[in-house]
Amino acid sequence: MAWFIGKGVDLVLLWVVSVWGCVVAGQVCVGPCNGGARVVWAAFLRAREEHADAVDRWVREGAKGEPPLEPVQPEVRWRLGDPLVDGRCRATTRRALLEVDALAAVVSARGDGLRPASRWSRVSGSRPRPAVSPDAELLDVLVGELLEFEDLAREELGCAERVRGSRSGLARSRSVAWLVEQLAGVLAVEGLAVVSSLRPAEGEPMHLVEWSLGWEERLRLMVEDEPRGTTPARCRCGERSLRWDARVGFFVCGACGNHVSEVEERGLIADEAG
Repeated sequence: MAWFIGKGVDLVLLWVVSVWGCVVAGQVCVGPCNGGARVVWAAFLRAREEHADAVDRWVREGAKGEPPLEPVQPEVRWRLGDPLVDGRCRATTRRALLEVDALAAVVSARGDGLRPASRWSRVSGSRPRPAVSPDAELLDVLVGELLEFEDLAREELGCAERVRGSRSGLARSRSVAWLVEQLAGVLAVEGLAVVSSLRPAEGEPMHLVEWSLGWEERLRLMVEDEPRGTTPARCRCGERSLRWDARVGFFVCGACGNHVSEVEERGLIADEAG
C-alpha cells in the first residue's frame, strides 16, 4: 500500500511505502496529469482551514456539545515526476509544441502580415505605411516567448547559444525542433518558466508544459479548427464520459476523473471495436 502526504498546494510530497517500512522522498509531476488531484487536494486543504476556524469558534463559545467534524482526507493518486515531469506529460508537451508550430504556420499563411495604413495615422507630408496585422503581432509575441524558453534552457543545460536572427517562421520551427529534441533535459530544469501574454493580468511565469498547451488552444481557436469534445471511448471505470480538457491536454472522465491521452483514447476505441 502506498500513499502521499502533501505539504501546501505545491504538493512537495513524501512517498510512504508501508510494506517495506521505508520512506522515499519524491516530488509529484508538475505537469497537467496531476491537475485533477491538485483540485481535490486544494479543496481538502481549504476544508481543513475552515475546520480549524470552526474549532476556534466552538472553543470561544464555551466548547459546548460535539466539536466540528474534521474533514476526511481524500485518497488521491499522484504521478511522480521524472524528475519534475513524467513521461505522459513529456509526450503531451512534445505533441503540443509540434501543434503550435503547425498551427502558427497556418495563421501566418492567411495573409502577408500587413494591413493597409489608416488615413488617420498619416502625418501631414509623410507617406502612409502599412501596419502589422494582428495575426503577425500575435505570432511575433509567440516566437519571442518561445525563443526565451530556448535561451533559458540552453543556458541552464550548458548548450551553445542559438543562432540569432529575426522572429521568423524559420526561427519558430528551429526553436520548436530544438526544444523537442532536448525535451527530457529541458523539462528536468527546475524553475524554467517565462512570463507569457497568455496570462497578462497575472504576470506569473508559465512552465513549458502549460505554455505549450495554452498556445496550442489559442492558435486552434484562431484557425477555427474542429474543437475536441466528447469521445465514444469508454473509460476504465466503464463510463463513456471522457471529455477533452485543453487546460491539461487530456481527455478527462467526468465520472472518475481519470486522464486519458489522445493515443490512449484512440487505442480504447480500437480495442472496443476490435
